[in-house]
Amino acid sequence: MGFVAIKGGEEAIRNSLAFYEEEINLSQKIDPLAIENTLRYGVDKVMSEGSLYSKKLSAQAILKAGGDLLNASFFLRAHRSSCARAGIAKTICTDEMRVVRRISSAFKDIKGGQILGPSSDYEVKLILKKAVDKTVWDDYKNDDIFVESALKPLRDANMIKTLPKDEKISDITRVFPSAPYPRSAVMQIMARGESGSMLAFAYTSMRGYGDVHPTIGDLRLGRSEVRFTHPFTKNEVKIGEIDITACEAAATFEKQSDGSTKLTTGFGCCFGFNETKAISMSILDTTLYNKSHTIGQGGIADNFEMIVHHIDGIESQGFTNHYKLPHYVTFQADLQVYENAKKYSNQEEKK
Repeated sequence: MGFVAIKGGEEAIRNSLAFYEEEINLSQKIDPLAIENTLRYGVDKVMSEGSLYSKKLSAQAILKAGGDLLNASFFLRAHRSSCARAGIAKTICTDEMRVVRRISSAFKDIKGGQILGPSSDYEVKLILKKAVDKTVWDDYKNDDIFVESALKPLRDANMIKTLPKDEKISDITRVFPSAPYPRSAVMQIMARGESGSMLAFAYTSMRGYGDVHPTIGDLRLGRSEVRFTHPFTKNEVKIGEIDITACEAAATFEKQSDGSTKLTTGFGCCFGFNETKAISMSILDTTLYNKSHTIGQGGIADNFEMIVHHIDGIESQGFTNHYKLPHYVTFQADLQVYENAKKYSNQEEKK
């Protein structure tokens, strides 16, 4: 019986896969380059959550997934796991990124100025076609703009709380950490976390299950060089550029163990242009590492276990979708327990 069932299952699976290919057949006729060049925010989202910076492969993954971005991230991360690692690039300094958009809600006048850049924030959210006035942004789109963090003056004045650096940088792609979680690991987990999950957890603190209502100290979107130590010459060389989004959130002032009072901040950084994710990440960074000052201590967003193990969309999706696999034995056992309990209850009532 088992052999027959397995053979039948294999045939059904082949048919299911063929049916799926037929369903998304039209999307396979779209040039991946068209996806890469047009749906940039979807491509960036998949790159970030798939944990692999490749717009080309991200576009292909979106087509392979029929437009399901979370599933596309799954395809991309699975591909990533098959790639050989060449080495570790130098840490990116966000002050050295070529900015295309930069805003600060904490300060009106900042060094380098407010740069609105590409954004739909100022548009009425209706599906309307309208002519684009290019003269607004043609003036600076090709300029190289480098700006330091708007919080730098406060940092120079020693007004911002600093956290100790990890002695050894974690690599969650090699070893997933266990508690207590190193900050480098937590930041990596959040960097490839699912945007919606992170937004939801960050929102819990903003809305009342915590008390972090930050101000955006500095939000920057731009391109950053990736530098690498050449394996033969040992010289530092530029191997490319990537789009990134970085956000520094400013929270509240906190009394330190040395008696001083410092401003608490949080940091978020992710592949591509994804402001909501970077802001959410900075809020979660704030909630996780500044618990003692918040009345929301014990909330959802300041729980390391909750954040570390629940923000990865691919992990969440995998566990959720595994319920589609056969669970006949489990459910039949539940039914059997129910029938036995019902029989026992009836017998007890007759006594």
